[in-house]
Amino acid sequence: MKPTRFALMYHKVFQFYLNISMLFLKWRGAKIGAKTSIGKINCEWPNQLIIGENCTIQNDVDFRFWTPFKKDAGIKIGNNVFIGHACEFVANSKIEIGNDCLIASKTTFNTTGHEYSKSIKIKDQPITTKEIIIEEDVWVGTSCVILQGVTIGKGAVVAAGSVVNKSIPAYEVWAGVPAKFIKNRV
Repeated sequence: MKPTRFALMYHKVFQFYLNISMLFLKWRGAKIGAKTSIGKINCEWPNQLIIGENCTIQNDVDFRFWTPFKKDAGIKIGNNVFIGHACEFVANSKIEIGNDCLIASKTTFNTTGHEYSKSIKIKDQPITTKEIIIEEDVWVGTSCVILQGVTIGKGAVVAAGSVVNKSIPAYEVWAGVPAKFIKNRV
């Protein structure tokens, strides 16, 4: 079935809008590599965002920085990375995604947490923060949660819906809540 004229025109107008949006992100300080495609995203502090070449970032991805002027709190995305629809990055510390990674839709990366001593009300607990490192050639499935202090090793696979609260060695497949080792990648 052929697309209608209206659909083709809408697509061209929307692509023009996305190109203007990307120029505006660069003007506000984002570093974006060549041949990168960015959908409609949310990023209040793009000065803390580095995106490599030949990446695809789909619509509704949210990049949040609690401390936008902190030097070690930023998001760095390597080359040839795919980030699916509605992913969320909460960076109070560094989040780094290596080259050639696939991050499926609705995945959350959060570098922050709270202490939980019973001697202090939960709302008054201090915030903790630790970096998240995703090495190259990693596949993170749909609706995963990657928590602070985690490193996911080169070539690892995280199954859909997993909650990753500890580091994953290279070339292993993990799944579950919390994520556990399933098998080695072959």
